[in-house]
This record gives sequence, C-alpha cells and structure tokens, in this order.
Amino acid sequence: ALAQADAHGAPLGAARASKTLALHRAIYAAEPAAQCVLHTHSTQLVALTLEGVWRADAALPPITPYFVMKVGRVPLIPYHRPGHPAVATLVAGEIAAAQARAAPIRAVLLDRLGPTVWQDSPASAMAVLEELEETARLWRTARPQPAPLGDAQIDDLRSAFGARW
Repeated sequence: ALAQADAHGAPLGAARASKTLALHRAIYAAEPAAQCVLHTHSTQLVALTLEGVWRADAALPPITPYFVMKVGRVPLIPYHRPGHPAVATLVAGEIAAAQARAAPIRAVLLDRLGPTVWQDSPASAMAVLEELEETARLWRTARPQPAPLGDAQIDDLRSAFGARW
C-alpha cells in the first residue's frame, strides 16, 4: 500500500509512512516538479555503494545515452542510519546545488541504503529507477568497464534531448 501524508507529514490513510518521510518532504520542498518520491534497497545500487562508486558527485559514470537522458548525474549521500534527519538536509543541498548549475538532479544514492528518485508521476519515477538500477548492473558486470561518454557526446545529448548531465 502507498502511504499518503499531508504537507505537514500527518497520515492521510491507514498505511504508515516510512521512516524516511522527512527526506521525502525535503525533496518535495526543494524540487517543485516532484510529485512522486521512491526509495528502494535495490541490489545493484546497494552493492555499488559497498564496492565503491565512480565519484561522490556522480555514483555512476555516463556510460549510455539513456542513462544520461533519463537519469542524469546521481550524487552519493554519505551513510547515516535510516531516517536520520541529516539526510534530508544533505539531499536538499544537492538539489539546490544542481539547480544552481542548471543541471537539476532526479535521484540520489544513499550509501549502503539504495536510491531515492523523484519525478512528476509514479510511472516516470519508476522509469528513472529502472534505468538507474540497470546502469549499475552494466557498470558492475561489464569487463572491461566501459569508458564514459565524452564531453562532446554529452553536450550533443543535452542539445538534442535536454539531458541534465
């Protein structure tokens, strides 16, 4: 069941909200286009944090055009226990910094916990989540690991499709 809460975090139904409600509320406050926030403990992305991400500001490199177009840059949020209020502050800061760079983000990766993604609908958020998980699988299993797309290729994706990298 989907848990629903009002703008103040009070429950709107029988389903109990997650311990990450403060994080979800911070995302909605920081990103007005967000209408759905999803958090999972997906295997490939949690494993990536255990093995080591590509970079702290981009957990995965831009290895496919669809990752660049559908997901974009995904910062790693340092480990805090599930539901820790500092995570909400860190994520809101990443959203603001990305907006200031004119390259808004639509996901973060919580160290040892998994991804949190947001979009304008559940279907769109699921599409981001699926592309993110599959890119993690590709990055973790491809041998040798593929080179990231170059600056010119990413610029082309920005111009042709509005990619947010």
